[in-house]
Amino acid sequence: MRNQNKKSIWVSPWGFAESSLIVTALMVSGFLIDLFSKNRSEIEFPYPINIIILTILFVFITAIFLTFKKSYFVKWLQSAQLAIVTISWMLLLVLLMGIFKQENSSEISIINRLYLSNILSSSAFLLLQLILLINLSFALLNRFNKLNFRNISFILNHLGILIIVIGLGFGSGDISKYTLKISKNDITWKTKRGDTEIELPFAFKLIAFRLENFPAKIGIVDNQTDEIIKGNDKIILTGQDSIIYFNGKTIRLKKYLQNSILFGKGFHLVNEIGSCSAAFVEIEDVNNKKQTAWISRGSHLYPSVLFPIDSSYTLAMLEPEAKSYKSDISVYFKSGDIQQYTIEVNKPVHINGWDIYQTDYNKELGEWSDYSVIEMVRDPWLNVIYFGVFLMMAGVVLLIFTGRINNNELV
Repeated sequence: MRNQNKKSIWVSPWGFAESSLIVTALMVSGFLIDLFSKNRSEIEFPYPINIIILTILFVFITAIFLTFKKSYFVKWLQSAQLAIVTISWMLLLVLLMGIFKQENSSEISIINRLYLSNILSSSAFLLLQLILLINLSFALLNRFNKLNFRNISFILNHLGILIIVIGLGFGSGDISKYTLKISKNDITWKTKRGDTEIELPFAFKLIAFRLENFPAKIGIVDNQTDEIIKGNDKIILTGQDSIIYFNGKTIRLKKYLQNSILFGKGFHLVNEIGSCSAAFVEIEDVNNKKQTAWISRGSHLYPSVLFPIDSSYTLAMLEPEAKSYKSDISVYFKSGDIQQYTIEVNKPVHINGWDIYQTDYNKELGEWSDYSVIEMVRDPWLNVIYFGVFLMMAGVVLLIFTGRINNNELV
């Protein structure tokens, strides 16, 4: 009896099985298009082309809905099953972004040819966006056809998602992103994208660069491989008075200087260009015989100083890790105004619609870097996406409110 009632695949109305097969086939087709396309450029539509395409698309979708709204195919295109399958595949691709490094690479590899290194620009992801856009549009047109108070939360939720999809898909062509190097000696007001020189909306000049490092770690290096020895619980010295044990020897960090130079037989604390981290260490063997020495990472002006433990291993100071770095900059506007800002890693400043990020510096000079690398990003569709999120939240609140009303009516 159960087998007789079981619906065969591809028999209307279509459900999860048909939706899964069709969406998966389209996604795989997108990956194959990227795999076998040679020199495919990124699919981006800048203003006003994106607005024109979007308008034509919505006119076409509306015409199809009004003409064939009673057909099983149009009903399937607005179904929840199609939406769930499409969103599930999109979420999976987003998760893959955490596995594969996202970057624009010219290296020829299967990862890059499948656009797994740039998933948001892949044909597979763009096809999924198109399916979801059609699905949401049909679902909204159907609800607008039956407009009442209880449908408003549905409309707000789906309209919010639709606006977010539009902002992400059609707004990418309007995103401007520039990387430039600014210094204390010059005012920078131009940058390059490939061979094209681009004039910036304002100019920059570096006032001061500030870097704070973590205390440099001290490790044991294998003389044969030049690799740091690992395997013990505490193989690296990380702070003053810390101790590690290695090959029957006790190694103690007695003194650490953040900025110093070698003068005479030891390092002395100074704060000038080229000064480097240094540490005074003590090695004690099983016979309680002690040796002491200074070691240093060195800098662009001074060589590193090592301490041989024995013929096989050497004690060395590792490259200090940056704790934070920031730049004080002057920004020159075309109006003649000059304003000062401080930009820091993960703490961008917002200037006339642009987000300015601190990204890099002259690592050879370290805290005395003579330049700072910043990135300018402008996304005019960001407010559109925020508006979509606002509509979604409003729909959720209204859904809770209408749910309470329905519960009271039942009581």
